[in-house]
Amino acid sequence: MYALPHQVEYLSDGWLGATERYLQRELAAGRLAPVGPFAVCQRTTDAPPHLGFAGGKTAWNVRFDGERLTVERADDPDADLVIEGDYQAFVTFAQRVGFASAAVRRAAEDEVAHLYGKDAIRVRGQAHPALEALLAGLHDHLGRRTVENPDLAHRARRQGLAGHVADLEANGFTVLKRAITDDVADEIRQTTVRVLADHGVSSLNWMLYQGGCFELLAQQPTLMTLVDASLGRGAVIGSFSAIQRGPGPGTIPLHTDYAHVPEPYPEWAVTGVGVWAFEDWTEASGPTWVMPGSHRRRRPPRRGEEPEGGVAVEMPKGSVVFFTDGLWHWQGDRTQPDDRITLHWHFNRGIFRSLEPKKVDPQMLHRNAPRLGEMLGEDDWFDKMHGIGRDHTRFAHMQRLHRFTERQKAALLTPDR
Repeated sequence: MYALPHQVEYLSDGWLGATERYLQRELAAGRLAPVGPFAVCQRTTDAPPHLGFAGGKTAWNVRFDGERLTVERADDPDADLVIEGDYQAFVTFAQRVGFASAAVRRAAEDEVAHLYGKDAIRVRGQAHPALEALLAGLHDHLGRRTVENPDLAHRARRQGLAGHVADLEANGFTVLKRAITDDVADEIRQTTVRVLADHGVSSLNWMLYQGGCFELLAQQPTLMTLVDASLGRGAVIGSFSAIQRGPGPGTIPLHTDYAHVPEPYPEWAVTGVGVWAFEDWTEASGPTWVMPGSHRRRRPPRRGEEPEGGVAVEMPKGSVVFFTDGLWHWQGDRTQPDDRITLHWHFNRGIFRSLEPKKVDPQMLHRNAPRLGEMLGEDDWFDKMHGIGRDHTRFAHMQRLHRFTERQKAALLTPDR
């Protein structure tokens, strides 16, 4: 498996063991008896090959007869509650923490339906309130430990992103249209405007620490797949910033996002940025302009060099453009009368320093999946040396994860392999 000792891969033996230990603990504490007898079964399709499930299918169930609890890998069609669906959809759902709140659960269900389709996860039967509370506690316990599907090729295909990864390689950028719903986009825009007003500024860094909606946006699963494909696993926050701008000429000239990187740029990506749109981006809205393929020049624009063949990034509200590899880009002119709000999620390959100091808040980590800790540098061995030596566990983990990611990226870009 591809997880640190305190983490688990979804539906792995470690995940199932963590499930059983949690429920046995609840049983020993006397918290199962009031729930009463129950049986829950989950069936999953299209699991990644490295988990070893025949045909990618697996099932597990938990039964409690009022005294005895069992957790096993087996189908149980007669269970009171049967949940079935696509593995990658389940992984996204499993990484949302906070299910004691019905609103959080509904938001997680809405995200899964938006990304994978309304039938990606299906439920038969209904849990009574006591069982619902028990399952919510189990869900959160596991969600704090469940890592992302490490198989990049499998994940990208299940999310419909294989072509986007190829676009990144060829053009240096790609657009994920409607990666979040309009409602989520509106909420984030309103919150961003309020935060900027509270600080009395038109741009602000450290947006990760300004509210829960920004924590979730930082982990948006399809954008993170592009980050992994471009920068490898263990990519860390470079900066998370907000910009509010009104009408007028663009103020950011032609440039790349490689600060102090000498020429020629590496053949592999150093940084990547996802720019989120909270309105429809048209040429009139003053969007980012890019020069497709300019990342292959492996250098920044020279003084006085004019853009050639630039295109405006046009995309609907709730979309994100991701670019990397030293792509040449600039800010367009805005002729619309109102303000444009954008969030810029910059990531660095894990071996590079970040613009923003990382503030590792234990409470933030507790209310999120391990993915957030990974982007804060918690899963690599940098800055973790002690007098008695290096963190060889994290070093070995990240080396193994990097190798698997690179292998699966090659498979994704060469389908006949």
